[in-house]
Amino acid sequence: MNEHSAPPPAARFLDFGSLRLRLLLLGLAAGLAAGLVSTLYRIILQKAEYFGASVLSGLHDGTLFSGILVAAFWMLGALVLGRMVKAEPLLSGSGIPQVEGELLGQISMNWGRVLLGKFVGGALAVGMGLSLGREGPSVQLGAAAAKGFSRFLGRNRVEERFLVTAGASAGLAAAFNAPLSGVMFALEEVHKNFSPFVLGSAMVASLSADFLAKRFFGLSPVLHFARLEHLPLRFYGHFLALGVLLGLCGALFCRLVLEGQVFYAERLRIPPELRILIPAAGALLVGPLLPFILGGGHALLEHLAAGGTPLSAAAILLAGKFAFTLLCFCSGAPGGIFFPMLAIGGAVGSVYALAFAPFFPQGSDVIVNFLVVGMAGFFAAVVRAPLTGILLILEMTGSLSHLLSVSAVVFVASVTAELLGARPVYESLLTRLLRRMHRRNYLAETEGKILLEVSVCSGSALDGERIRDIRLPRRCLLVSVIRGAAEILPSGETTILAGDRLVALVDEHRARSVRESLLALAGRCTSLGR
Repeated sequence: MNEHSAPPPAARFLDFGSLRLRLLLLGLAAGLAAGLVSTLYRIILQKAEYFGASVLSGLHDGTLFSGILVAAFWMLGALVLGRMVKAEPLLSGSGIPQVEGELLGQISMNWGRVLLGKFVGGALAVGMGLSLGREGPSVQLGAAAAKGFSRFLGRNRVEERFLVTAGASAGLAAAFNAPLSGVMFALEEVHKNFSPFVLGSAMVASLSADFLAKRFFGLSPVLHFARLEHLPLRFYGHFLALGVLLGLCGALFCRLVLEGQVFYAERLRIPPELRILIPAAGALLVGPLLPFILGGGHALLEHLAAGGTPLSAAAILLAGKFAFTLLCFCSGAPGGIFFPMLAIGGAVGSVYALAFAPFFPQGSDVIVNFLVVGMAGFFAAVVRAPLTGILLILEMTGSLSHLLSVSAVVFVASVTAELLGARPVYESLLTRLLRRMHRRNYLAETEGKILLEVSVCSGSALDGERIRDIRLPRRCLLVSVIRGAAEILPSGETTILAGDRLVALVDEHRARSVRESLLALAGRCTSLGR
């Protein structure tokens, strides 16, 4: 980059000082929109899940005619879902990879179709008892609502990307009553950068969405475990062992998610619009026998936390939830694996505690503690977002008493999965989604610009180098160097130092490859857990 005698035009156009203020105000409004959408979605899915569980549990005592009638409705619902996903492929799955692709300029969601389709599709899938959650779709719904809000106001593409991130964080906050987790998820997983622009807009969006959600659902945490108490430090050897077990299970889950999609597409050779018939039939068969494996997993966690479940029964519930979640998600049904992952992790922790119960002085009282740390550890092993996992469990349970144990298990589980070579599940799903969209010629064809931010690590290729001596990626314009509280307009003589945050303007269709190049130059300190 050559030295400039005047501030770059892009830098003057962006005006970072006023951009922060605009993003705070717009983030507040976008958070209210996203929070309202996600709250309504949560209400609808709660009713749909209760309906589906009631119908399936009643099949035992019903007549043959009623059973045939229910099966016919279930198959019809599966066919409707299949047609919806075929007509709008971005409805498939959780929605989080779609949001990440949107932020990288690789995918362009039709926000109106996504809002309507995810509402109807999510309600149908959960109402049929499929092991899918509301949280991933809530992230996509929040992002779509924020995109619609941005388009309504006519904001530019740079601001729209920040608002989409804010809407995603608001969606998660409303789904879990967890505003801090929403912010951390936006930074750690969706945006993959601790950007001050993202932090401010995501924070006000999450808080406003959480306020709306609490108006409908109250101030209580999503999960309330009465017997959650401090455990002696001598238990921490068990927590470390559980962390290794969760890392192994998480790595296996990541692999089976990808292989399950290949199994549906290449082994069974079933058209996409017919694949949801398989988990729908599975719900009819196993729902009356194992009702706790249906839905997102809230009932399963409460059942295990209550105590009194034998080890053999808990192991069956774990295996059933694990297998049924894979069967449902890999079919392409519109729904997420966020809460099912937490349920599987909680079941792993419960099985571990029951297996070693004779060695615990407290007996069954410790099961709930292992259930809680299991939720966090399995989430961290699969998603590889450790800080989000820790914060999420603390907010969901409303207790700080298990902070140390949760952190220890999360760390061990993340490292174990990393050593096993397991890629983060949403990253893998995004790669596969982009490949599939490319075959269908469904990728975004845009000529807009987006901002990328990276932090310079000590000892990286950029540390101590002048800008004119750096080989930046093609069509990448460095518009700002943020050093502490100061913003430096870069010139060829500007020296980059460790700790600087570089802001670059790039073509949105090249954002993914440019970001990888910048991360390679600056070091990987910007990508937590990767």
